[in-house]
Amino acid sequence: MNDVMGHEHRDLLICGGGVIGLSIAYQCAKLGWKVSLLDRGRFGQGASWSGAGILPAGATIEALDPLEQLRSLSHRLHRQWAAELLALTGIDNEYRETGGLYLGRTPAERATLIANEMWWEEHGIAFERWSFSHAQSRLPSLTDRLPLENASDFWWVPSDCRVRNPYHIAALVEANRRLGVELIEDREIISIAVNSDKQPQWRPGVVDLHGQTYSADRLCIASGAWSRQLLGQLGVETGIMPVRGQMVLYKLDAPWFSFVINEGHRYMVPRDDGHLLVGSCEEEVGFDASTTESMIEELKEWACSVVPDLRHAVVKKSWAGLRPGSFDSYPYLGPVPGREGVYVASGHFRHGLHWSTGTAVLMQQLMAGEKTEMDLEPFRVLRGHNSK
Repeated sequence: MNDVMGHEHRDLLICGGGVIGLSIAYQCAKLGWKVSLLDRGRFGQGASWSGAGILPAGATIEALDPLEQLRSLSHRLHRQWAAELLALTGIDNEYRETGGLYLGRTPAERATLIANEMWWEEHGIAFERWSFSHAQSRLPSLTDRLPLENASDFWWVPSDCRVRNPYHIAALVEANRRLGVELIEDREIISIAVNSDKQPQWRPGVVDLHGQTYSADRLCIASGAWSRQLLGQLGVETGIMPVRGQMVLYKLDAPWFSFVINEGHRYMVPRDDGHLLVGSCEEEVGFDASTTESMIEELKEWACSVVPDLRHAVVKKSWAGLRPGSFDSYPYLGPVPGREGVYVASGHFRHGLHWSTGTAVLMQQLMAGEKTEMDLEPFRVLRGHNSK
């Protein structure tokens, strides 16, 4: 069966080729769905590429909070997906179970981490609180580089993991290609195709800048920070907004340490080949994805305050990305009210890569009419908003 444009019948059309759209396509294609995936630019070159790939530990016991349920599900799936993607594509996404170190160098930071202890305990997440001397003995790779005398307390979370964003994106793109997903780049969507007298058997779809129509039995909007505009065409207002984050990339001769270092909203993420990512910030500046000299310098100063030897390291590049934030920190996962066959998966903010695996499984179950592994009501599209 062909659609109105003469294309092969598709089960699912996804708008947005970031990690969320790619993951949903992969999950559905694994189960035999015929999927088309469109992106306004190149696949995974937005916030998905620009992030750090930190995978904070998820709950190991039943969680009541919906966000923790999503985090836990996603965290469990990342090991499985990394193995699947490697076997299917030969691409190692650098999923590493390295652990994470949390620094408490000020009274305020220590108070926050002491409060985190209750949260970790409540969710069955193992952690250790270290003294100065114990940190020295446990972290020989940092003994000569990290000025431990400037901090009195450290927290270690062994279940924290990391993944290399560009490699993960490359693996997803190749996996989708091998599974027969129709991959269509550089297609800016200008409108949602709606029912009309010329389409009595309506199937949801979109129209691109060149007037080309794409349709399928189901349409999923996963366009990150740009999802709000598409949904607005359907009379649906959401709290999705772009939030800029800036990053600095160092290149070392070899990795100085293997684990993630966290301090408040700042972090360092090592790569296997000696690259070291430093981030980040949260700036509401609209769709401006440029870097600023002041923030890049601030990130470098923080990094050097933790690892002074970085003052002599090479800064390879810096960049910024636009995360899709939401008004209540919850992503939007569910059907679009009043539009049969139209769904949305967006608004994951800083957690898009981490929560992408669980999001993909849940959206596939939802779109197939199956019982989802967790209740998606808290993520409904119209929460806190009214349709126009």
